[in-house]
Amino acid sequence: MMLLRLAALLAVAHATQIPLLSKPLRPDHDGYQVIQSSHSPTHSIRIREQDESLCAAGSRQYTGWLDVGSRHLFFWYFESQNDPVHDPLTLWMSGGPGASSMLGAFQELGPCLVNEHANGTYHNPWGWSRNSSLLFVDQPVGVGFSYLDEGEEELPRDSHEASVDMHRFLQLFISEVFPRHRSSAVHLSGESYAGKYIPALGAHIIQQNQLYPDKPQILLQSCLVGNGLMSRRDTTFGYWETLCTTNPGVAAPVFNQTRCDIMAANMPRCMDVAETCVRNPDPAVCNAAYAVCYAGVLGWYEEEARAGGRNRFDITAPCEIEEMCYPQAARVETYLNSAAVWAALAPPPEVKSFQMDSEDVYKSFLQTADEMSSSSPAVAFLLENQVHFLAYQGNLDLACNTAGNLRWAHSLAWKGQAEFTSQALRPWTAGRNETVGRAKEVRVYASKEATAASRFAFVTVDGAGHLLPQDRADVAFEILQRWTKGESFI
Repeated sequence: MMLLRLAALLAVAHATQIPLLSKPLRPDHDGYQVIQSSHSPTHSIRIREQDESLCAAGSRQYTGWLDVGSRHLFFWYFESQNDPVHDPLTLWMSGGPGASSMLGAFQELGPCLVNEHANGTYHNPWGWSRNSSLLFVDQPVGVGFSYLDEGEEELPRDSHEASVDMHRFLQLFISEVFPRHRSSAVHLSGESYAGKYIPALGAHIIQQNQLYPDKPQILLQSCLVGNGLMSRRDTTFGYWETLCTTNPGVAAPVFNQTRCDIMAANMPRCMDVAETCVRNPDPAVCNAAYAVCYAGVLGWYEEEARAGGRNRFDITAPCEIEEMCYPQAARVETYLNSAAVWAALAPPPEVKSFQMDSEDVYKSFLQTADEMSSSSPAVAFLLENQVHFLAYQGNLDLACNTAGNLRWAHSLAWKGQAEFTSQALRPWTAGRNETVGRAKEVRVYASKEATAASRFAFVTVDGAGHLLPQDRADVAFEILQRWTKGESFI
């Protein structure tokens, strides 16, 4: 499933490389070059170039950590295989909260995927670094290879706290480590809980750009979220349509009429308490609301979602293992704990092992109402500030289902709402002789001050679940290409 780049293209990529280090201020540390921020004495990045022993990426690649006081965020950066100087920069964040972005890097859309023996990788022909520099970050701190100093226990508790660290990372990474990206279009991408992370980070970037125009600017062009948790209330509402109709693209509904009738009867009460949570985002209120919705709606499926049972990420597939249901995730975790990977990455002693999911980060977020909140205010703010937004969906997903996210998209209060809602979803073909899903989009001048139209799009893909780049890699790549090039889906 992988295709190595031609040697000539690789040579061009190396020839066009702009010097990596703008001003190395401290000596090497464990083989890493340390770059101290010129804007903050508490911010630095440790970085080293990786060879192709771990991943034959077809372009240069770097790993390292952002150091912000006691917090240390791990990243893996792949230059574009096409034109690393002029191609955009795409950041990828996996969800959770607490899931490592190495899931995206080595199971879905990176230039290399872990093989079935978990002892190496093979090249991904649909990797997103074909036409974009690609940056994976383990965030919030505490996820994957990211870590806190010994004795520190204060993990981020919500998406806004996480966005502050990520903004600091991007500022330093773009302005001082890879200064060529100062003029690059930046796209924020991710899936699942990234439906919280990305709008929060995007809004924070725009606010900081506006508040501090003399500080390093991030040229945020768009956000694209796959099967995102945009609104827990709307996702819950979508459970009935996903399980009780054939709309997801299944031959027959998943549930029988008896279960569907029970869920339908319980839905009004669930929506009432969920609305109370949205209006009063107190953890106690929201936990009580979730309990009502779980008992009446969610639990009818979730109680059977386990290894050997139902799969919340693909209603047509069994759940093969605990947590993510996919054995590929376990293989990625095994590979990233191998001696070869640890020798190349040289994690510090604070990192005891690589884990795909952080229970500590998940529990930290449970202390707030972050999961039950809506991303609508942040998305509307982004559109008002000419940052484009794409929601793309694998139709077989239940966890962050198409029905619920379309409901969320229709309810999004912004200048383009009326036009967007009035449009029907239309078939799109991804450049082939078959319909791969449905889509709709609008381009609207979203504020009086706008100098360009903001683009808002909703795109679905048949035959794919929660991890769309894994299930339909070619279509996911086409989505990225059309979106970043400004090409219409319909």
